Amino acid sequence: MSKKPTAEIISIGNELLIGHTLDTNSHWIAKHLTRLGWALERVTQLRDSLDSIKSGVRGSLKRNPSVLITIGGLGPTHDDMTLAGISRALNKPLRLNKEALQLVKDHYQRLESKPRLTKYRTKMATLPQGSAPLPNPVGTAPGVKMQQSSTTLFSLPGVPSEMKAIFRSSLIPYMESFHTIRPKELEVKITGIIESALAPVLDQARKIHPKLYFKSHPRGRETGIRPLILLHIYNIEPSAGEGISEAAAYVMVQLARIGGRSKLAGRK
Repeated sequence: MSKKPTAEIISIGNELLIGHTLDTNSHWIAKHLTRLGWALERVTQLRDSLDSIKSGVRGSLKRNPSVLITIGGLGPTHDDMTLAGISRALNKPLRLNKEALQLVKDHYQRLESKPRLTKYRTKMATLPQGSAPLPNPVGTAPGVKMQQSSTTLFSLPGVPSEMKAIFRSSLIPYMESFHTIRPKELEVKITGIIESALAPVLDQARKIHPKLYFKSHPRGRETGIRPLILLHIYNIEPSAGEGISEAAAYVMVQLARIGGRSKLAGRK
Protein backbone atom coordinates (compact mmCIF):
# COMPACT_ATOMS: atom_id res chain seq x y z
CA MET A 1 0.00 0.00 0.00
CA SER A 2 1.37 3.45 -0.94
CA LYS A 3 1.80 5.95 1.84
CA LYS A 4 -0.73 8.76 2.16
CA PRO A 5 0.50 12.13 0.94
CA THR A 6 1.11 14.45 3.87
CA ALA A 7 0.35 18.11 4.50
CA GLU A 8 1.20 20.81 7.01
CA ILE A 9 -0.54 24.13 7.60
CA ILE A 10 1.00 27.38 8.81
CA SER A 11 -1.53 30.06 9.83
CA ILE A 12 0.01 33.51 10.04
CA GLY A 13 -1.30 36.53 11.92
CA ASN A 14 -0.95 38.29 15.25
CA GLU A 15 -4.74 38.23 15.56
CA LEU A 16 -4.62 34.45 15.97
CA LEU A 17 -2.09 34.55 18.81
CA ILE A 18 -3.69 37.31 20.85
CA GLY A 19 -7.05 35.53 20.86
CA HIS A 20 -8.78 38.06 18.61
CA THR A 21 -9.52 35.62 15.78
CA LEU A 22 -10.30 31.91 15.86
CA ASP A 23 -8.40 29.88 13.27
CA THR A 24 -11.40 28.44 11.46
CA ASN A 25 -9.40 28.34 8.22
CA SER A 26 -7.15 25.51 9.41
CA HIS A 27 -10.16 23.61 10.74
CA TRP A 28 -11.91 23.89 7.37
CA ILE A 29 -8.84 22.78 5.42
CA ALA A 30 -8.21 19.89 7.84
CA LYS A 31 -11.68 18.48 7.16
CA HIS A 32 -11.16 18.68 3.41
CA LEU A 33 -7.70 17.13 3.53
CA THR A 34 -9.08 14.18 5.50
CA ARG A 35 -11.97 13.71 3.08
CA LEU A 36 -9.49 13.75 0.19
CA GLY A 37 -7.47 10.95 1.79
CA TRP A 38 -4.53 13.13 2.84
CA ALA A 39 -2.78 13.03 6.21
CA LEU A 40 -2.51 16.39 7.95
CA GLU A 41 0.57 16.12 10.17
CA ARG A 42 0.80 19.53 11.83
CA VAL A 43 -0.85 22.95 12.19
CA THR A 44 1.34 25.88 13.28
CA GLN A 45 0.34 29.44 14.17
CA LEU A 46 2.89 32.22 13.69
CA ARG A 47 3.06 35.95 14.32
CA ASP A 48 3.40 38.54 11.57
CA SER A 49 7.17 38.41 11.77
CA LEU A 50 9.68 37.80 8.99
CA ASP A 51 11.91 35.76 11.29
CA SER A 52 8.98 33.65 12.55
CA ILE A 53 7.75 32.95 9.03
CA LYS A 54 11.24 32.14 7.79
CA SER A 55 11.96 29.69 10.62
CA GLY A 56 8.46 28.19 10.51
CA VAL A 57 8.63 27.48 6.78
CA ARG A 58 12.15 26.08 6.99
CA GLY A 59 11.16 23.87 9.91
CA SER A 60 8.25 22.45 7.95
CA LEU A 61 10.36 21.85 4.84
CA LYS A 62 12.83 19.82 6.87
CA ARG A 63 9.99 17.38 7.58
CA ASN A 64 9.33 17.03 3.81
CA PRO A 65 5.52 17.18 3.69
CA SER A 66 4.01 16.63 0.26
CA VAL A 67 2.26 19.98 0.61
CA LEU A 68 2.77 23.00 2.87
CA ILE A 69 -0.14 25.44 3.02
CA THR A 70 0.32 28.91 4.48
CA ILE A 71 -2.75 30.99 5.32
CA GLY A 72 -2.87 34.77 5.68
CA GLY A 73 -0.54 37.69 5.05
CA LEU A 74 -0.99 38.19 1.28
CA GLY A 75 -2.68 41.61 1.40
CA PRO A 76 -1.48 45.18 0.77
CA THR A 77 -0.72 46.34 4.33
CA HIS A 78 2.58 46.50 6.23
CA ASP A 79 1.81 43.41 8.33
CA ASP A 80 1.08 41.25 5.26
CA MET A 81 4.55 39.74 5.07
CA THR A 82 4.03 36.05 4.34
CA LEU A 83 5.61 36.09 0.89
CA ALA A 84 8.56 38.14 2.10
CA GLY A 85 9.10 35.59 4.89
CA ILE A 86 8.85 32.69 2.45
CA SER A 87 11.27 34.50 0.13
CA ARG A 88 13.82 34.51 2.94
CA ALA A 89 13.12 30.90 3.85
CA LEU A 90 13.67 29.71 0.26
CA ASN A 91 16.46 32.17 -0.60
CA LYS A 92 14.42 33.29 -3.58
CA PRO A 93 14.15 37.04 -4.23
CA LEU A 94 10.80 38.78 -4.53
CA ARG A 95 9.92 39.78 -8.08
CA LEU A 96 6.95 41.52 -9.66
CA ASN A 97 5.05 38.71 -11.40
CA LYS A 98 3.39 39.83 -14.64
CA GLU A 99 0.65 37.21 -14.49
CA ALA A 100 -0.16 38.07 -10.88
CA LEU A 101 -0.13 41.79 -11.71
CA GLN A 102 -2.68 41.21 -14.46
CA LEU A 103 -4.92 39.32 -12.02
CA VAL A 104 -4.73 42.24 -9.58
CA LYS A 105 -5.35 44.77 -12.36
CA ASP A 106 -8.36 42.82 -13.67
CA HIS A 107 -9.86 42.80 -10.17
CA TYR A 108 -9.59 46.57 -9.74
CA GLN A 109 -10.94 47.20 -13.24
CA ARG A 110 -14.14 45.55 -12.09
CA LEU A 111 -14.30 47.91 -9.11
CA GLU A 112 -13.06 51.22 -10.50
CA SER A 113 -13.43 53.03 -13.82
CA LYS A 114 -9.80 54.16 -13.78
CA PRO A 115 -7.86 51.83 -11.50
CA ARG A 116 -4.41 52.86 -10.29
CA LEU A 117 -1.75 50.25 -9.60
CA THR A 118 -0.30 51.79 -6.47
CA LYS A 119 2.66 50.28 -4.62
CA TYR A 120 0.20 48.75 -2.17
CA ARG A 121 -1.62 46.99 -4.99
CA THR A 122 1.49 45.85 -6.85
CA LYS A 123 2.73 44.42 -3.52
CA MET A 124 0.10 41.69 -3.91
CA ALA A 125 1.67 40.73 -7.26
CA THR A 126 5.23 40.62 -5.94
CA LEU A 127 6.06 36.94 -5.43
CA PRO A 128 9.11 34.79 -4.69
CA GLN A 129 10.98 34.15 -7.93
CA GLY A 130 9.69 31.07 -9.75
CA SER A 131 6.22 31.21 -8.18
CA ALA A 132 2.96 30.78 -10.03
CA PRO A 133 -0.08 32.90 -9.07
CA LEU A 134 -3.43 31.25 -8.42
CA PRO A 135 -6.58 33.15 -9.44
CA ASN A 136 -8.66 34.53 -6.58
CA PRO A 137 -12.31 34.28 -7.73
CA VAL A 138 -13.72 36.44 -4.93
CA GLY A 139 -10.92 38.80 -3.84
CA THR A 140 -7.82 40.70 -4.84
CA ALA A 141 -4.65 38.95 -3.68
CA PRO A 142 -3.81 35.89 -5.81
CA GLY A 143 -2.88 32.66 -4.15
CA VAL A 144 0.66 31.47 -4.81
CA LYS A 145 2.12 28.09 -5.73
CA MET A 146 5.83 27.29 -5.28
CA GLN A 147 8.00 24.20 -5.44
CA GLN A 148 10.84 23.49 -3.02
CA SER A 149 12.47 20.11 -3.47
CA SER A 150 9.75 17.48 -2.92
CA THR A 151 7.33 19.89 -1.21
CA THR A 152 4.73 21.99 -3.00
CA LEU A 153 3.93 25.23 -1.19
CA PHE A 154 0.58 26.95 -1.47
CA SER A 155 0.01 30.40 0.05
CA LEU A 156 -3.62 31.38 0.52
CA PRO A 157 -5.28 34.59 1.75
CA GLY A 158 -6.58 34.70 5.31
CA VAL A 159 -10.05 35.97 4.39
CA PRO A 160 -12.13 32.76 4.69
CA SER A 161 -14.21 33.28 1.55
CA GLU A 162 -11.09 33.90 -0.52
CA MET A 163 -9.16 31.02 1.04
CA LYS A 164 -12.01 28.60 0.35
CA ALA A 165 -12.49 29.78 -3.23
CA ILE A 166 -8.81 29.30 -4.12
CA PHE A 167 -8.65 26.00 -2.26
CA ARG A 168 -11.63 24.67 -4.22
CA SER A 169 -10.48 25.92 -7.62
CA SER A 170 -6.73 25.22 -7.40
CA LEU A 171 -5.80 22.95 -4.48
CA ILE A 172 -8.51 20.31 -4.68
CA PRO A 173 -7.73 19.43 -8.33
CA TYR A 174 -4.03 19.18 -7.41
CA MET A 175 -4.69 16.94 -4.43
CA GLU A 176 -7.12 14.75 -6.35
CA SER A 177 -4.35 14.09 -8.87
CA PHE A 178 -2.69 11.87 -6.23
CA HIS A 179 -5.63 9.42 -6.54
CA THR A 180 -5.80 8.71 -2.83
CA ILE A 181 -8.44 6.43 -1.35
CA ARG A 182 -10.82 8.45 0.79
CA PRO A 183 -11.43 7.17 4.32
CA LYS A 184 -14.72 5.80 5.56
CA GLU A 185 -16.09 6.85 8.93
CA LEU A 186 -18.91 5.83 11.23
CA GLU A 187 -20.22 7.62 14.31
CA VAL A 188 -21.77 5.89 17.32
CA LYS A 189 -23.71 7.86 19.93
CA ILE A 190 -23.22 6.42 23.43
CA THR A 191 -25.12 7.29 26.63
CA GLY A 192 -25.32 5.85 30.12
CA ILE A 193 -21.59 5.33 30.79
CA ILE A 194 -18.53 7.51 31.28
CA GLU A 195 -15.41 7.44 29.12
CA SER A 196 -13.30 5.44 31.59
CA ALA A 197 -15.89 2.64 31.38
CA LEU A 198 -15.75 2.78 27.59
CA ALA A 199 -11.94 2.61 27.49
CA PRO A 200 -11.53 -1.18 28.03
CA VAL A 201 -14.16 -1.87 25.35
CA LEU A 202 -12.18 0.25 22.89
CA ASP A 203 -8.91 -1.44 23.84
CA GLN A 204 -10.38 -4.82 22.97
CA ALA A 205 -11.93 -3.46 19.75
CA ARG A 206 -8.54 -2.11 18.71
CA LYS A 207 -6.95 -5.53 19.18
CA ILE A 208 -9.60 -7.15 17.02
CA HIS A 209 -9.48 -4.40 14.37
CA PRO A 210 -5.89 -3.05 14.34
CA LYS A 211 -6.37 -1.27 11.02
CA LEU A 212 -9.21 0.90 12.37
CA TYR A 213 -8.97 4.03 14.48
CA PHE A 214 -11.31 4.53 17.45
CA LYS A 215 -11.69 8.04 18.87
CA SER A 216 -14.13 8.92 21.67
CA HIS A 217 -15.36 12.48 22.23
CA PRO A 218 -17.10 13.13 25.58
CA ARG A 219 -19.88 15.70 25.41
CA GLY A 220 -20.90 17.35 28.66
CA ARG A 221 -19.98 16.41 32.23
CA GLU A 222 -19.37 12.91 33.53
CA THR A 223 -21.52 13.75 36.55
CA GLY A 224 -24.55 14.56 34.41
CA ILE A 225 -27.71 12.50 34.43
CA ARG A 226 -26.98 11.10 30.97
CA PRO A 227 -23.31 11.48 30.00
CA LEU A 228 -22.90 11.51 26.23
CA ILE A 229 -19.95 10.20 24.22
CA LEU A 230 -19.58 10.34 20.45
CA LEU A 231 -17.39 7.53 19.14
CA HIS A 232 -15.84 7.86 15.69
CA ILE A 233 -14.51 4.79 13.92
CA TYR A 234 -12.59 5.11 10.68
CA ASN A 235 -10.07 3.17 8.68
CA ILE A 236 -6.32 3.76 8.89
CA GLU A 237 -5.72 1.61 5.80
CA PRO A 238 -8.00 1.57 2.73
CA SER A 239 -8.44 -2.22 2.90
CA ALA A 240 -9.98 -1.95 6.37
CA GLY A 241 -12.97 0.14 5.34
CA GLU A 242 -15.36 -2.79 5.17
CA GLY A 243 -14.64 -3.74 8.79
CA ILE A 244 -16.05 -0.52 10.27
CA SER A 245 -19.61 -1.81 10.57
CA GLU A 246 -18.41 -5.02 12.18
CA ALA A 247 -16.33 -3.04 14.70
CA ALA A 248 -19.27 -0.78 15.55
CA ALA A 249 -21.50 -3.80 16.11
CA TYR A 250 -18.93 -5.32 18.45
CA VAL A 251 -18.65 -2.11 20.50
CA MET A 252 -22.43 -1.78 20.77
CA VAL A 253 -22.84 -5.37 21.99
CA GLN A 254 -20.15 -4.90 24.63
CA LEU A 255 -21.69 -1.64 25.80
CA ALA A 256 -25.08 -3.28 26.24
CA ARG A 257 -23.45 -5.82 28.57
CA ILE A 258 -22.14 -3.11 30.89
CA GLY A 259 -25.23 -0.94 30.90
CA GLY A 260 -24.41 1.54 28.18
CA ARG A 261 -26.79 2.51 25.40
CA SER A 262 -25.68 3.23 21.87
CA LYS A 263 -26.96 3.86 18.39
CA LEU A 264 -25.43 4.63 15.01
CA ALA A 265 -25.47 8.37 14.53
CA GLY A 266 -24.23 8.53 10.96
CA ARG A 267 -21.81 7.36 8.30
CA LYS A 268 -19.45 9.52 6.23
